[in-house]
Amino acid sequence: MKYKKICTVVNPDSDQAKSLSMNIAKKYSDHSWQIIENFDFSNVEKMDLVIAIGGDGTLLRAVSLSLKFDVPVLGINMGTVGFMTEIEGENAMDELNFYLTETVRTEVRSLLEVELNFKKDPVVYKALNDIVIARGSSVSMIETITEIDGVHLATYRGDGIVVTTATGSTGYSLALGGPVIDPKSNDYYIKPIATHMSQFGGVIVNSESVCEITISSRKDALISIDGFIEHKISNGDKIILKISESKAKFLRKNPSHFYWSTITEKLGIRKGKVQ
Repeated sequence: MKYKKICTVVNPDSDQAKSLSMNIAKKYSDHSWQIIENFDFSNVEKMDLVIAIGGDGTLLRAVSLSLKFDVPVLGINMGTVGFMTEIEGENAMDELNFYLTETVRTEVRSLLEVELNFKKDPVVYKALNDIVIARGSSVSMIETITEIDGVHLATYRGDGIVVTTATGSTGYSLALGGPVIDPKSNDYYIKPIATHMSQFGGVIVNSESVCEITISSRKDALISIDGFIEHKISNGDKIILKISESKAKFLRKNPSHFYWSTITEKLGIRKGKVQ
């Protein structure tokens, strides 16, 4: 079998996800299983496939593990919407065998590479969804001085800024009025949060371009990377963003054009059956 060594990353707050993980491991006992229920990946051994059992938050964490070994992720949705997951939890026991035994499509998604330059040594992260720079508990607004390839784009003064990949375009940026970007796109999108330019549609940046954001704030602010990595940031701190050379990989059954019918169905704006 193509995927002999498998690691399941389980939502630790979901008893249903934990139970499903154990049931899958029992049913497919001819595979080698590692089960992670606490998002601690320090002792994970090399595997061929990562299965994320939970919602999109669990899948985002699973992607960080899959990048370490350059293997695909299969998402099983135990949440509500699950934009990035592939299988619904109630169908997992019946449908999983197809992904483990048949030839399925591997979908490649772009990642943002995020370099934080406010300590002695720069720290680099990769984000599948987005990075959010926002004011902390203070009511004071922050300024985000934004440059593209060394050219000043804008100084946004408000609650912060969101930079999102095509994958993350169905998340926070969509709630801010941003567009849904084709998942095959390598470009990324910048949108300010609650500024005097809030009606400004934001900008879609070419995948070859580098974005640098400098913080101007009298109070501490926060940067969130994919919703589970957070750092405090201060006046003068710089964040450098670009599209990573690494890619996230997902197992998919349907052709890529099914994305549009699936996403509009999940958003509740499409009626009728998929053609």
